[in-house]
Amino acid sequence: MGIKYFVWIFLNGIIGCMESKAASSSNWKQLKKGIYDENLAPYRMEFYKSPKAIKKGVPLPLICPLDQTSCLMERLTQRKLAYKQANWLKGYTIQLYTGSSRTAALKAQELVATFAYPAKLHYRQPYYTVQLGFFGDRLEAYFVYLTLVKKIPSVMIRPSILPSEAYLATILHL
Repeated sequence: MGIKYFVWIFLNGIIGCMESKAASSSNWKQLKKGIYDENLAPYRMEFYKSPKAIKKGVPLPLICPLDQTSCLMERLTQRKLAYKQANWLKGYTIQLYTGSSRTAALKAQELVATFAYPAKLHYRQPYYTVQLGFFGDRLEAYFVYLTLVKKIPSVMIRPSILPSEAYLATILHL
């Protein structure tokens, strides 16, 4: 008896042990066919379950600890100075139409003629683009967007940059 014999017995023992733990005889037949099946349910992570009854306390009044009304005029003057110093203003616009058809662009512009915000038609070869208004933040544009989606489903809010002189001209209606 040589070392080869003991190594052969040892390896067969390990393989036999692995077969008995890894797969039963019915699973071994499925493995030979190329079908793999394993129950992973014991290894799933359990999530926190909230208690069924939660005691509610006395509702507290909604008090905002940060009162900014006292410094509102100061902040507005700072913003006006910043607008005058900036060459470009970042904001949002609502895009009503973009495409190569001029008649469709004019039709989209006519649909929103009754809105308070002006709709502008831009042509940059080969596309016509109709944009509505200029909004300082996305939330302000979103309220107008909600009313427009009902009429024109392809409407979208997009970022826009406007020169500061043009911005002041739209505010002052010059």
